[in-house]
Amino acid sequence: MKKLTSALVSVAVAALLSGSAVAADQKFTFKLSHQMAPDHTLQLVALKFAELVKEKTGGNVTVKVFPSGALGAEKDNAAGLKSGLLDIGIVAVEQYPSFVPESAVLVLPYLYTDYEHVDRVLNSDVAKDVATMIREKTNIRVLTFLPLAFRQMFTVDKEIKSAADLKGLKMRVPESPIYVAAFKQFGAVPTPLAWGEVYAALQTGVAKGVENTPEAIQTASLQEVTKYMNVTNHLEGPTTLSMSDQAFKKLPPEYQNALVAAAAEAEKYDLQLTIARDKEAREKLKSKLTVVQPDIASFKNAIKYDQIDLVSSDKGKDLVKRVLAIK
Repeated sequence: MKKLTSALVSVAVAALLSGSAVAADQKFTFKLSHQMAPDHTLQLVALKFAELVKEKTGGNVTVKVFPSGALGAEKDNAAGLKSGLLDIGIVAVEQYPSFVPESAVLVLPYLYTDYEHVDRVLNSDVAKDVATMIREKTNIRVLTFLPLAFRQMFTVDKEIKSAADLKGLKMRVPESPIYVAAFKQFGAVPTPLAWGEVYAALQTGVAKGVENTPEAIQTASLQEVTKYMNVTNHLEGPTTLSMSDQAFKKLPPEYQNALVAAAAEAEKYDLQLTIARDKEAREKLKSKLTVVQPDIASFKNAIKYDQIDLVSSDKGKDLVKRVLAIK
């Protein structure tokens, strides 16, 4: 009987190992979508992630990258990840408050002091908790948070020397409730538009200004339809490398681990690249636009975190308290 039992165990173990080997040899192809131009940092990060995934899975997992909103606007990409229609997306954190209001804690104006602080926050327990909340409520798995450059305000025909100069000004903001809330506090008229619509909106007067990173402005040629770069540093809006949980769960564990490891390496690559290319983009824009150095205190004084509904729940207040404790 002992010999029979041992034989059965051996067969079972062999079967499991065989099944694992078959799983490891499976081929997977995923589509990755993002909004930025082919020469933007996020395209380089997406390609780096794809390269790392291929390397770490022995070529068995392929990630095909689609820039410039080819697979839909960012808002559509977030919905696609949620429904499982999109595999992977570089989707800004600002898109998630529509599903998980408290996630706005990572996009609060004047939250971050410098890039080292950004890195600490995005690798903190607060960020991990936000990622868990997003996955539980949306079935979207945040593989990693990606730092982006500090955002500035670009205007068509008006200098912004203080928050008072924003009063009544139509400013294009992302299609996100946290940006709408912030620019209302600044006194502007927030005008949510998809990124692909911004050039025409500035050209036709639908919006009289836009806020974003200098690199995003430069790669989208928005310096052609604006006159002033107002250096407000009002917000660092991190993005995410996110995956539909449906797609993630199709992978065997070793490939799941490989994607998570690739995302972590891509985040480090992104931070270095972001810092370098932000400096480069600012220099390029200086020759095209009038640079204005506003009164930053006037903007900081206009922002009241406790009056932003998205983070006013007990959970939101706790997250705000915890994130402000990270120095």
